[in-house]
Amino acid sequence: MKSQARWLYGILTVLLILFVGLRFHTGADWSNYHQMFDRSLSGNPFNIEYGFLLLNRVFKIVFDNYYVMQFAITAFVGIALYRLYKHNSDYPIVSLHLIVWILLFNILMAQVRQSIAMAIIVFALPYIFERKPIHFFTAIFLASFFHISAIVAILLYFMYRNFGKIIPVVVMVAAQFFYFFPGITEKFILFITPYLPGRLSNLAEVYVDSIYAEQAEFGTGIFYIIITTFSIFLVSFITPKDKKQAFFLNTLAVFIIIRGFAIGFEIISRFEAYFVVFAVIAYTYFFDLRIKRLRSIYLITACFILLFFGVPAIRAVQNTNIDAKTGRPANYALVPYYNVLWHPPEASQRRDGWQ
Repeated sequence: MKSQARWLYGILTVLLILFVGLRFHTGADWSNYHQMFDRSLSGNPFNIEYGFLLLNRVFKIVFDNYYVMQFAITAFVGIALYRLYKHNSDYPIVSLHLIVWILLFNILMAQVRQSIAMAIIVFALPYIFERKPIHFFTAIFLASFFHISAIVAILLYFMYRNFGKIIPVVVMVAAQFFYFFPGITEKFILFITPYLPGRLSNLAEVYVDSIYAEQAEFGTGIFYIIITTFSIFLVSFITPKDKKQAFFLNTLAVFIIIRGFAIGFEIISRFEAYFVVFAVIAYTYFFDLRIKRLRSIYLITACFILLFFGVPAIRAVQNTNIDAKTGRPANYALVPYYNVLWHPPEASQRRDGWQ
C-alpha cells in the first residue's frame, strides 16, 4: 500500500460489510434466499447448488436466524476483497471504491451464491502466481458448489502471461461489435449451449426462451463507451512490469470483452464478477500517475460513502418497470434501503410477494 492509510481502508471495508450484511428485506432475490433458508431442512425444493444448501442447513440448525448467515456471508466476501486489494493494489481505497460502484447492488446485495463463489476464487489468487494448478482448480471446484458460473474462472490461471497489446486490444474492440448488434450474441450462445455442462446448458436455454433475453439497455450508453475507451487506452499504453501486472491488465481486457457480449445477452454478465474484482486493480495504474499531485485520498473516501446514498437514488429514478410478482417497481428490491437494526414497520412487507 503506497499512500493510503490502512486504518482508513479498514474502516471503509467494515462500513461496506455493515451496509450489505445488515440489510433488511433488501436486495434482488432477497425473498427467494430467505425462503431457501427457511426450507433448507426439507430437501432441496429450489434445486440450488449443494454447497449453498449445506451452508443454509448449518446456519438453520445452529442459529435458526437468516440474518446471521447473511452477515457471515457478507463478512466472508468483504474480507476476501480487503485482502485482495491490501496485498495487490497500490491504492486499495480506489480499488474498493470502484468495486462498490460495479458490484454493490448487482452482486453483493443480489447474487448471494455467486458472491461466495467469487470470494473463494479471490482467496485462491496466490495459487495462480505460485503455479499450483491443483490448488487453484480445487478452489474453482469448491466455488462451483455455490454457483456453477465459477467454472469460467478457469481462464484466470492462464492470464498471468504478457500477451502483448495487439491481440487483447483487437479482441476488446471486436467484442464491442456485439454491443451494436446484440442479436448476434443470442445466436452465438445458442450455438455453444450444447457443449456447456448440463446445468449451465439448461440455464442458457431457459434464459433464451425467457422475457429477460429481450432486455435492452436504455439510455445514451455514454458511460459504457467512456469505460470501454479508457480500458482500451490502459491496455494499449501500459506495459506490464511483471506477471502480476500482466494478469490484472488481462483481466481488465476480459472484463470489457464480456461486457460487449453481455449487452446483447445479459446473463453473460454473470461472468463479470470473476474478472472485474481483479480488473479494478489495473484501473489504479492511472492513479499512480496522478495521486501524489491530486492528494485525493479524502475526496475518494467521501465519494465512497456518498455511493451508499447516491446509487439507490439513481436506480430509483432510472427503473420504472413493474415487477409482475409484487406489483411494485422492479428496483423496489433495492430501494429504499432498510437495515435490520432500524426500519419502519412496513419494511417487512416490501418483499412479501413470495409469502
